[in-house]
Amino acid sequence: MIDFVEVGNKIAKLRREFKLSQEELADQLYITRQALSKWENGTSIPSIDSLLELCKIFSISFEEMLCLQEDSEIDPDNIFSGHNRSYVIEQIISRKIKVDIPNVLYQMSPAERLVVLKAIKAGEIEIDDEEELFCKLTNSEMRFLTGGNLYEVEKSNN
Repeated sequence: MIDFVEVGNKIAKLRREFKLSQEELADQLYITRQALSKWENGTSIPSIDSLLELCKIFSISFEEMLCLQEDSEIDPDNIFSGHNRSYVIEQIISRKIKVDIPNVLYQMSPAERLVVLKAIKAGEIEIDDEEELFCKLTNSEMRFLTGGNLYEVEKSNN
């Protein structure tokens, strides 16, 4: 999965390194400055043709332009900082990013939490300390994770 925010940061960084204004780079790509701004903000991503042209302008590979070769740095205090939220969740589920789920769960939206809990329930993600996770879940999340059997969780915690 491509992280739009990371790609946008890469485009902005390269543009500044090449001492180009947004207007100048947009003109070279035959796009509007606003379209370039959206790319740099991570709210949209260039077309394949534009990506190829960016690779030529900046003399870098396609993989490098899409940040496919780089390991994503995740700040445990803010796992979404500088990254697209869906990208981070997908990377956590696919185990490409290792985070301590119980300690970062509070940073996730209810929908993101449910996606992660679904992966835990399916065995796609392993939790080292289930007790620590359970104490941070809402009652409905715990019911979802345990199949509705809260009594078994309470009994195992005692």
